[in-house]
Amino acid sequence: MKILSATLLVMVVGGCASRNYTHYLIRPAPETNPAFEEEAGTQLRPMGFGSTTAMTVRWNDGNVITEVQIPMLASGQRIVIEHTASATDVETIPATRLVPPPPSAADGTLDMAYRERGLRVNPDAPELSLTAARTRMQDALAAGNYQLALEWCELVLARYPSHPETLRAKGSILLLLGERDKAIEIYEEVEEIESDPDVRKKLEELQARESY
Repeated sequence: MKILSATLLVMVVGGCASRNYTHYLIRPAPETNPAFEEEAGTQLRPMGFGSTTAMTVRWNDGNVITEVQIPMLASGQRIVIEHTASATDVETIPATRLVPPPPSAADGTLDMAYRERGLRVNPDAPELSLTAARTRMQDALAAGNYQLALEWCELVLARYPSHPETLRAKGSILLLLGERDKAIEIYEEVEEIESDPDVRKKLEELQARESY
């Protein structure tokens, strides 16, 4: 009886050694898709790692906008971003005067409407709220701060360079600043994108004065 038990034990152990562990989980063993099979040697990667490959990360909390390009290193790394002043000797980029207001759910509809008209979007410029930027531009105009209002226009046009309403506002602000030639240039540009009767009338008046 002991001899029979020992023989059965040897057969079980031998069977375990000849079978993959997956045989005891799923019967029959699942087949490995060729796409997941690793080849000998250096593995192929979807993107090259090195000093020429970087990932752009943006953070905008409404008060501070930060943009960093993180190099993709195969060895791994840790990046720490501080939004407040510190006592370290790390060189920082000077802060800009205006921070693009972060977009809201309502701005998604405006962004989609802009794109559906085939107008260009600059993906390198930070995202921003069109509604909030427009409100702040109007507040600056009401306060008589034309320079600040123009800065808000430029901030929007950096992301949406063909935004008709903002281009019209820029032309009007340039007129208020005494830049008539530049205002005519902007009005002509926006008329090619989307014609407006009031802008066309103003443009004709400016062009008529220029011919005298």
